[in-house]
Amino acid sequence: MEKSMESFTFTVGKLDAGMAILLGERAHLIEFPSVLLPPGATAGSIVSITVHQNHAEEKRCDCEFWDLQQEIMNEFGKESPEPPPQVQHRNFTQPSVSPQRPFPKQGFAPSTSIETSNVSLQFPRPSTQLSALHINTEYSFRLVLRTTAGTHSSNVLRVRTHSMTDTSGIRVCFGNVQDSVLLENAKLALKEMKADWSDKIQIDTTHFVCTTPAATPSGAQAAGNATNAPGVEYQRALQLSIPVVQPHWIMACHIEKKYVVS
Repeated sequence: MEKSMESFTFTVGKLDAGMAILLGERAHLIEFPSVLLPPGATAGSIVSITVHQNHAEEKRCDCEFWDLQQEIMNEFGKESPEPPPQVQHRNFTQPSVSPQRPFPKQGFAPSTSIETSNVSLQFPRPSTQLSALHINTEYSFRLVLRTTAGTHSSNVLRVRTHSMTDTSGIRVCFGNVQDSVLLENAKLALKEMKADWSDKIQIDTTHFVCTTPAATPSGAQAAGNATNAPGVEYQRALQLSIPVVQPHWIMACHIEKKYVVS
């Protein structure tokens, strides 16, 4: 039910900077926007102001607010975040571990942090590498997904870094090896050590192997197409602090039957 309107009479005391000072019996002094005064009102004019509570508009605004809340709930509140999926290891060797994970289902709750436990490592990408670990030591990893809708934890992944005599974790990327026979012997040695290699640097690459940083293969210089500029993968190895070694390092590991510190 609408309350009856109440009217108040004021005398305009002063007009200054868009504000009017109104003087009245019930409210001795109030500030009032001069733009709301009747046209022609000046200092000394007597004005009447009528006020009432607009219940219909209040109800409309209240309904509009809650309709918006329901719309937000229907759009963004249906899917809740799930615990992070299983954490696995891509590769581990003497000094490093490369854990990986699928992307967690966060629903519509923004993630505030994704991290591992027991080691200081941010884990925002599906896979990463943690280097400079102790040899033959157990480490555990657990993703903690903190969101605005709660905190969820994954499984605990426990891995042990390799001993010096276990060379199966070595992952090398071959650059420009000018001696083709030496290259084939190095690949054969890696195979016998149960290690692996590739032509591109990957997340679990442990060493970059080359005899020259130049990208041009042996023999191109004679054809007049040589370039002495460092290759792309060689530059990536430097940027990622991946040790750059010669094929002889692989042969040394094979002969010693252990991981030789480069």
